[in-house]
Amino acid sequence: MFKADWEKNSVTQALPQNIVEKMIDLAYPEKKLISCELISGGCANLNYTTLIEGEKNPLILRVYLRDKDAAYREKNLSTLLKKTVPVPQTYYIGKMNDYQFAITEFMPGISVRELLLSDLPHDISTIMFEVGTVLSNITKHEFVKSGFFEKNLTIINELTDNFALTYAKECLQNPNVISTLDSDTISKITEYFEKYNHLFPNSHEKHLVHADFDPANILVDKINGVWKVTGILDWEFAFSNSVLHDMANMLRYAHKMPSEFQNAFLNGLTSSGIVLPKNWQVTVHLLNLLSLLDCLKRYDVINRPNQSADIQELINHILKNFEKGLK
Repeated sequence: MFKADWEKNSVTQALPQNIVEKMIDLAYPEKKLISCELISGGCANLNYTTLIEGEKNPLILRVYLRDKDAAYREKNLSTLLKKTVPVPQTYYIGKMNDYQFAITEFMPGISVRELLLSDLPHDISTIMFEVGTVLSNITKHEFVKSGFFEKNLTIINELTDNFALTYAKECLQNPNVISTLDSDTISKITEYFEKYNHLFPNSHEKHLVHADFDPANILVDKINGVWKVTGILDWEFAFSNSVLHDMANMLRYAHKMPSEFQNAFLNGLTSSGIVLPKNWQVTVHLLNLLSLLDCLKRYDVINRPNQSADIQELINHILKNFEKGLK
């Protein structure tokens, strides 16, 4: 659940120690690297917890292997959000050999995913209510138009009308998708995309979307005996459109959780003034279908049996909801 069993990308080797030391030396030329530890679980980028001479707190060395401009987007987003959202600040961006890297703030805590799947005592309603209020603060940031950011947060790839349906059709024609899903399933997905196309977010919505807003990227820590949100991580996919994208990510596994998981999250979101459209549940299912197809399209499903099985189970769950006449 929450993608905990999904196979990771083929980022299996740490950087050579001398490269890490040179990166730290670029950022802190007068200080020495005391220790560094590779953080497991990264999907594509490398993240190290580092201790640097003279620094009171640990720092994160983040190496961008997928999209080098993401370092600048994350830095600019952290500046934009620092007064309203707990997001790690970026202190330095540099390049060593062909590696783009950043030194960022260390955020204390464990992921909401880790907490929810553990035996640690917690109040799911309190946690998810706060997660909802954090998302409301994210989505209140609005841009001039809908689309994807370049490194300075200017929209360079503007979304057009029917962008979701267009991409859905592209995914459904992908060999990975065709080899994973049977023809009946593809036919049903096509039917529901066509039927409910008008409920996809349109290109006129222009609010900040995290785009990977799920329990794995939200940190919590116990403060005065209460679990509190301490950090929202991994902003490299952020873009401008509808809050429903982030809602879909968060609620993808809600059917496997107690009802308080979804109810408290929605209460936190709406209590802060966010008004949900009448058919938001349909849109959330559509967006999750689209995201799951995108995962099948982008990854080697043959070597990812856990991921493939989970995606198929989630797709079947969504289709059953549509078959029941979800309005």
